[in-house]
Amino acid sequence: MKLSELYNQRKSFYWDMPSTARGGLIFLVLAGVLTFIAGMVVGEETRTWGSLLFNLMFFFSIALGGVAFGNMQDLIGASWGRPIKRIHESFVAFLPVAVVLFIAFFACIKLDLFQAGKVYKWIADPQMIAAYHGKNVWLQADFMIVRDVIALLVILTLARWHWKKTTAADTVVLSGELEKAAIVGEQSRKALRHWSAPVLVAYAFLYSLLSFDLVMSLSPTWFSTLWGGLSFSIMMQTLFALTMILMFAFKGGPLGQFIQRQQFHDIGKLLFGFTAFYAYLAYSHVLTYWYTNIPEETSFFLTRMEQPWLKLLVAAPFVSFLVPFSLLVAKPAKWTAYLTIPVCCLVLAAQWVNYLLFVIPELADAATWIFPWIEFGVMLGFVGVFFLMFARSSRKVPLLCIGDPLLLTALSKH
Repeated sequence: MKLSELYNQRKSFYWDMPSTARGGLIFLVLAGVLTFIAGMVVGEETRTWGSLLFNLMFFFSIALGGVAFGNMQDLIGASWGRPIKRIHESFVAFLPVAVVLFIAFFACIKLDLFQAGKVYKWIADPQMIAAYHGKNVWLQADFMIVRDVIALLVILTLARWHWKKTTAADTVVLSGELEKAAIVGEQSRKALRHWSAPVLVAYAFLYSLLSFDLVMSLSPTWFSTLWGGLSFSIMMQTLFALTMILMFAFKGGPLGQFIQRQQFHDIGKLLFGFTAFYAYLAYSHVLTYWYTNIPEETSFFLTRMEQPWLKLLVAAPFVSFLVPFSLLVAKPAKWTAYLTIPVCCLVLAAQWVNYLLFVIPELADAATWIFPWIEFGVMLGFVGVFFLMFARSSRKVPLLCIGDPLLLTALSKH
């Protein structure tokens, strides 16, 4: 296929969400907002803030993972993923919304609006970490807010830089300047290959920092040196699950001619691999805490080995690892819709529950927690925002990177 042929089909590569679907997503956003308000009204302030926090981290991770995976492909010059690269890179549209929500969350903590200052126990009671040298310096509200806001802004800046570079040639193609597009595309490819390595290092450091500060410090006397790696494994596992679902969704449209079994198989193998990687890191937590038996470490698990959290904890290894791992072993499970889509949905649901287990037991009253109506309602709001932003991006930029010089290489290999 030639660049001129892609140019002739350019209008078919945009995706305009049907009005009924857009209306449904707006309804989900309203449901999330109303659930958040209802949680505050019924006196579940800290639980409601926790629901906002872990859902925000969950979708922020997927959005960042989509951009980071694009950087990984640019770094090594991978051509196999070019037909689907723009799909997961478009998740970057959610990052500005996430950063605004994080900053609003920090502002509420600083001003202690609606008891937001009680979300982190060490802010409400600094004496609980006074004897933990290092933590009593690191865990200070103003210091945490400043460094995390800086980290978020740096991540957003790097992600927007990547988006601008990766779409630069597309813009030129859409203007009809095909010869210039080839030059711009090659320049962008070289720039992305040169700078993707330091950008990925920055993502790794800053995302780990945010995971430590925003999630792990909810239990301030507990610590885990594997937390950054575990968070990364969840990020990539959920990213590939959502990407697979969208690949099937677009398979029946104009993009379907470019999404071949090769892409499904490769993304499926990555999903399979990160499912095993997640299980390895999760088991490493349990094993090391068991044989060391240090109170500061085991307290995290002992809290979750009580009802109502125990039933979720017991189910976690099955729905997060054993079931998807077993089902994804077979090759057809990586490209057969009726097999693959349920597995991907299971992975997303399982990791959402795991994030719930990370956060909510530290904030909710176990005696009154029966059903996750606040957590689920807030999640619906984030689903609406995430896909509305994805659709907004897809209306402005084609879902096929038509100006990428490696796309033609990928298509010629089929």
